[in-house]
Amino acid sequence: MSVATRRDGETWKEWRAELVADMLRVAARDRWGLALMAVGWIHLAFFLVMQALFARGERGSILFLSLWAGELAANLFALRSIAGRGWIRSTPLAGLLARIWATFLILSFNVVSLNQLSGWQTDWFKPIWATLSTFGFAATAYVTSVWMFVPAVQMYFTGLLMTAFPGWNYAIYGVSWCLALQGVGLTLERRRRRGLDETA
Repeated sequence: MSVATRRDGETWKEWRAELVADMLRVAARDRWGLALMAVGWIHLAFFLVMQALFARGERGSILFLSLWAGELAANLFALRSIAGRGWIRSTPLAGLLARIWATFLILSFNVVSLNQLSGWQTDWFKPIWATLSTFGFAATAYVTSVWMFVPAVQMYFTGLLMTAFPGWNYAIYGVSWCLALQGVGLTLERRRRRGLDETA
């Protein structure tokens, strides 16, 4: 490995460390932990409603599309209410992470559309949601912290569980996402409280 390559690697590590430190400072100040925990509970509530509708035999795409749109609106409202109006511009990594997860949402909707066009004999899009979630958390881990691989691996096994129990896919996915966001949110909240204790 050349000296130039080593220097570039060191520069990237230093730059990344500064970005992550800035993001963690903003996350503590703006209570991102609480915001993510709220998003987790909102996601679980909407997906349990979808599970109940699915169990009753509802298959109307408009109904489920309306619920997904409602969940997105509720999540954005929670993020804005708790983390503040400008949370997405509050630190450079916030914008980058928002783009990663916006791409996740676009691809998630895309696989539903493809499933609908190819026929509903098998709802194959649902386990793929877990695969896309694994990618989202893994991409987040590369940018922020190796600990984000924990929910990435969790989503991998969530997909396997969804394949094994297809009748419970909405509930399984909702619970898994809620647990993942509670874990990330609690970690950020503990960091925030530790910072408050140190400054007290």
